[in-house]
Amino acid sequence: MAKRLWVALLSTPAALIGCHSSSDGLSSDPPSSIEEVTSGGFQSPTDAVASPDGKTLYFAAWDLQRQPTLFSVSTEARGAAAPIAAGDPLEAPIGLVLSCDGKTLYVADLGGEAGAILAMSTDGGALAPLTATGLSRPGGLAMGPDCKSLFASGRLDDGTPAVFQIPVGGGDARVVYHGAPLVAPTGLHVDSQGVIWQMDHVAQDGAGQGVLFAIPSDGSKATIIASNLNMGTPGGVSLTAGGGVALVPTRDADGNAQLTSIDIATGKVEQLPAPMMVDPAGVRTARGAHVVALTDNGNDKIFLGR
Repeated sequence: MAKRLWVALLSTPAALIGCHSSSDGLSSDPPSSIEEVTSGGFQSPTDAVASPDGKTLYFAAWDLQRQPTLFSVSTEARGAAAPIAAGDPLEAPIGLVLSCDGKTLYVADLGGEAGAILAMSTDGGALAPLTATGLSRPGGLAMGPDCKSLFASGRLDDGTPAVFQIPVGGGDARVVYHGAPLVAPTGLHVDSQGVIWQMDHVAQDGAGQGVLFAIPSDGSKATIIASNLNMGTPGGVSLTAGGGVALVPTRDADGNAQLTSIDIATGKVEQLPAPMMVDPAGVRTARGAHVVALTDNGNDKIFLGR
């Protein structure tokens, strides 16, 4: 049973950026249960993403020899995860997103001097760098509502934190927003109206550190929606398949894992306890199913919420 709480909500999101509801019949309800999908054969998973139909999860982790690796696993058959790419050019894969048709997997890799965005076919094949001129140190990825643009958190060449928009085929990275109040942006989600939901581990206000921002499509401002969010490593956010509810893996004041849901229209916050998790990290909802991929960085497991 989800535990209902009101916490550190700074403003009513709907009053700031409008109501974001679904018209395609997909559920806007947050998950009511969390179950393990796979463990073993990998370490320190950072992020996971579900295929559009929710039947396959892709995730980034390290194998038992500490080689950076991308894996896939069936949510129906469960069992051991299968590596689909390993080693070079991967160095520190930290953020994942799929194309709208589920045929291309994009990776934000924080390794090296400037990091990189990589892409590969989910049918197999090699990882290839994606040109993203002007973007360095990518920490999170999201797909735009038009399915033609990627959004990434990262930094300008001078180190300023920023959010970028990049064509899915690569090119110049357009700066959507940069500077304060962003400090260390990580996971993000872009909803059907083009609003960017951006997590930041280090940003804070009077309520505490760990902030969820809302940035409108014109990049005119970054509004604090919720703060004092004790995120895992790295932090993530996703909206439910039907929109309207933001999902953020967090830990409570005692360090217990939970899935925090924030109703955009009302500001109501609910907590779904996740005692089977240690360090809840990345999260991503399936585009066409009521399925949420969840990553446990501290317990070396991948979970499913529904």
